[in-house]
Amino acid sequence: MSGPGQRRRRILFRLTAVLFSLLATLLVLEFFAWLFFHKQWPRKPPLPTYEWIMLTGHGKRLRPNLDFTQWFQVSNQVVHFQTNSLGIRGREISLQKPAGVTRVLVLGDSITLSAFLPEERIFTVLVEKILSAHGKIEVINAGIGDTGMKEQILVLKDPGLKLKPDIVLVGFYLNDSRPPWGFENEYYRLSPSLIEFSKTLEQYSYLYKWVWKRFLVRRFMGRNLAGRWDFSKPYEQGNWRTDPAAYRKLIENARLDFGAAWREDSWKTIYQGMDEMKSLAEKNHFRLAVVIFPVAIQVSSDAADDFPQQKMMSYCASRNIPCLDLLPVLRPHKNEDLYFDHCHLTALGHQLISQPISDLLASVMRQP
Repeated sequence: MSGPGQRRRRILFRLTAVLFSLLATLLVLEFFAWLFFHKQWPRKPPLPTYEWIMLTGHGKRLRPNLDFTQWFQVSNQVVHFQTNSLGIRGREISLQKPAGVTRVLVLGDSITLSAFLPEERIFTVLVEKILSAHGKIEVINAGIGDTGMKEQILVLKDPGLKLKPDIVLVGFYLNDSRPPWGFENEYYRLSPSLIEFSKTLEQYSYLYKWVWKRFLVRRFMGRNLAGRWDFSKPYEQGNWRTDPAAYRKLIENARLDFGAAWREDSWKTIYQGMDEMKSLAEKNHFRLAVVIFPVAIQVSSDAADDFPQQKMMSYCASRNIPCLDLLPVLRPHKNEDLYFDHCHLTALGHQLISQPISDLLASVMRQP
């Protein structure tokens, strides 16, 4: 009869054999996955995907102390990008505000961040230069790409309040009612740590990427992932510029992005977020202001449609919050090179909006 030791050794041997067989099978499958998909899914460099982004319990954040040069597809140019120890784009900022300095914290998404442009060409830097002629001022760009109202409130709470801003300028875009986590949580329905693990694994395993796309995406992403970009093809076709029906259809196709601003139910989220920001302003003794970024179709179409702007302007008027609508600023230049895509402004676009934003902030600073 075999003793307990021999039985354990047999079980251990069988488990080891099973594990080796499983590993060998996975390696073979990985090889065939690479063979079939390496041309279809070329491995992308870690930048600018998740190497410079953190998915945290407080939403998406920029990693601190970054310093790299990167080609960006949006602008088709190479840009030097750096963040400070707080994970904010630009130079190092002292938590202790220098005496006599007016500090402006700008919240927003990728339009505000504008990672694809050199820092000196973004409106935040241009505004600081304009206003510096009249006194000491710091304009801090706390934008983070693909975020919405909820995450921007979290950025305001930390690290924003630590900087003791005198003014908080909300760079509002029309999809800011959409979910936090840079839209990932709505699609994946996973925790931030699992999302980041999954994204990392996709970079190294074609087999995992195939399994994810073939099976898991159908369950976790499904209609939402495809639906978010339903507007891409009609936008590229361009007949929305002169055809009112095509314009309305494009907005409907963009319901999971900027089109949300034409849906009444989305404004509940926006108003709640703005109410919270106003409450934080009162408790922490800073002044709140809003600048509204239009989507490119509003600037370039014949529709002259400003429904979302009217909603935000009406809210701000009712709460005595200074608010600037950039649509009238940009529409006279509709035939110029203002946008890289449907929402991101070119350097010319940033230049055009810098003076009106400076005027807005100057009027806020003059308030008692």
